[in-house]
Amino acid sequence: MRDIRGDLQDRANVVEQQIGAENAQFEQLILQLKAEQDSRVEHLRAQLQLANKLLEFAAWQDNVRSELVRAIKVAEVAEAAVAKPLEPR
Repeated sequence: MRDIRGDLQDRANVVEQQIGAENAQFEQLILQLKAEQDSRVEHLRAQLQLANKLLEFAAWQDNVRSELVRAIKVAEVAEAAVAKPLEPR
């Protein structure tokens, strides 16, 4: 019977190289996916920041409107008080 240890070692070396190549390809794919995810997350964070700014602006606009409504009411009351004739005591 012939010794096949050399053939088996050669096959093991080939399989080991294939595993190494597949592992390197897998690691590269992981890095690519991580970069794509980071890009998407960055884009979503930018959109979130914009949405928060819009909400801040809407709140500011609502406060300005409320203050204007209050100031108009105060002015109307003052105008009505001035227009009202004085009553004798």
